[in-house]
Amino acid sequence: MNAESSISVDDDSQGDVPRQRRGLRRVLMLAAPVVVLVGALYFYLTGGRYESTENASLQTGLVAVSASVSGKVVAIEVTENQRVKKGDVLFRINTDGFQTSVAAAEAQLANARTDVGAKQADYQEAMSQVSAAQARAAYARNEAARQASLLREGISSKAQADQAATEARTARDAIAAAQAKAESLRASLAGQIGGPADAQPAVRQAASQLESARIALRDAVVRAPQDGVVTRVHQLQVGNYVTAGRTVFMLSGTRFWVQANFKENQLRYMRVGQPVLVKIDAFPDHKLKAHVASFSPGTGNSFSILPAENATGNWVKVVQRLPVEIALDEAPAADLPLHTGLSVEVEVDTGHQRHLFGADTPPYAPKAKPAADRP
Repeated sequence: MNAESSISVDDDSQGDVPRQRRGLRRVLMLAAPVVVLVGALYFYLTGGRYESTENASLQTGLVAVSASVSGKVVAIEVTENQRVKKGDVLFRINTDGFQTSVAAAEAQLANARTDVGAKQADYQEAMSQVSAAQARAAYARNEAARQASLLREGISSKAQADQAATEARTARDAIAAAQAKAESLRASLAGQIGGPADAQPAVRQAASQLESARIALRDAVVRAPQDGVVTRVHQLQVGNYVTAGRTVFMLSGTRFWVQANFKENQLRYMRVGQPVLVKIDAFPDHKLKAHVASFSPGTGNSFSILPAENATGNWVKVVQRLPVEIALDEAPAADLPLHTGLSVEVEVDTGHQRHLFGADTPPYAPKAKPAADRP
């Protein structure tokens, strides 16, 4: 009897296992469609709001460092990858020739001032000669008139009257000559009589040549045009002859931005000003806040040297990418050494949102919630 009851209990327990499995199977069969439906609904409602890409990199401005004057390099004041401030000395060019030019220009300026002073004195003398000639001409004219009157009265001879008339004509000619000399001196002084010598054109020209020589001397010391990091310094060596305007090395700027290349089907809801979350591959623990700054006027292929030619029979559609400039909202922290070309991942919050009932929420721009603040 005990053996039979033991067998019966075992049969009941074995029968409960299939029933439990069937119950679990029913729960899973009912829950699975619900989970799929909820997941599909979530992706539908959130789809299109956040657009992201890994095809992005940090960019910064590169300045070609060159000298404004030509000459031989005598000193290099920086090393490779050194951080510099605006105005720091980068390298020096031999100044012997420029110092000689400055000295020559200073001498030329002094000569110009002396020459102006001499011409001003000559002009005053010429005007005095004009006044004297006018006085002599007046006397000669009166004398000629008196001799003519005496000749008519028979008191004076014809020879005396002719001599007086000749002297009057000579005095008039002397006035004309003195006036011509004075006008010539006046023209050489550009009509500025009695003014300061530095206002004269010749002096101003000499002063400008001196200033040019001083600028060339100053430019022999090449300074950093902005803050940044110098690179390719090894291309320049002491003793090299540099030509004005030729690039000797590069200066990487400190203002960074991101260039992200989005697929064309990601651009539908993207607008300038929308917030962006930037993740740097080299520093995964750091996230930077940014915003969409601008869109390129054409895809990357449009500006290539040899753009794709689609007017062929074997055309294959390829999804194009549009470069988008993303500006950082604030300067990176001091402990975050950024470098141009680093790979980043960006996520744009377009603000667009679908709804089951009613119109979709349109994309927004400047007033959007920052991407870095969302959960």
